[in-house]
Amino acid sequence: MALKIGRLEIGYRLLVSLAGIMFAYGWLGFYLCTLLRYSNYPIAGCLFVLAIAAIAAIPQSLGGLLSAIAAVANVYWHSDLTNSLIAAFACLVIYLLGFQDVRYDPAPDKKLSIVEILATIITIAFTVAIALTLLQNVTTIWLNSIAIGAIAGAITLIGKQLAYTDLPQKSIWRLFSILTAGSLAIGLAIKAILFITTKEPQLY
Repeated sequence: MALKIGRLEIGYRLLVSLAGIMFAYGWLGFYLCTLLRYSNYPIAGCLFVLAIAAIAAIPQSLGGLLSAIAAVANVYWHSDLTNSLIAAFACLVIYLLGFQDVRYDPAPDKKLSIVEILATIITIAFTVAIALTLLQNVTTIWLNSIAIGAIAGAITLIGKQLAYTDLPQKSIWRLFSILTAGSLAIGLAIKAILFITTKEPQLY
């Protein structure tokens, strides 16, 4: 089963992973708008730079497993064991769903280059940042735990899934950039519209 857009055919497993990444960027755009609304420019700037850097880092499929572990650990640290298990289960479901699309070629003697090390650090930092922003909403912590786990699972797989498509590398980068940057912009725009259309409560 696959989604066909013109000449591009996307399998449903890849589509699930892309949806997870797009949700992460959409949520980040939503959160960035909140930071900008309340003049928290330093954190907003750092998150924006991290998000842009992650667009280049995530498709390299480095640091995915460490990112997933860090995300689940953050849920445990800021919540409890139950929610961390929920996040871990969601991550495992996404991973097992998409694992059939990838083939891992073990290279135990391969040393990472400086660029690959940076990509690994950025991927982990981005996943942790998404987890931390989602965990701030404690009223739906269990639902956010599912989202964190699903995003972590998607980040673990997406690079390999894209690599094993029939698309050339340049097209992969273009597709991933459009989807992520577009999701970021949409999330930011939605939150901005909500700020404009929603009246703040008057204090008497």
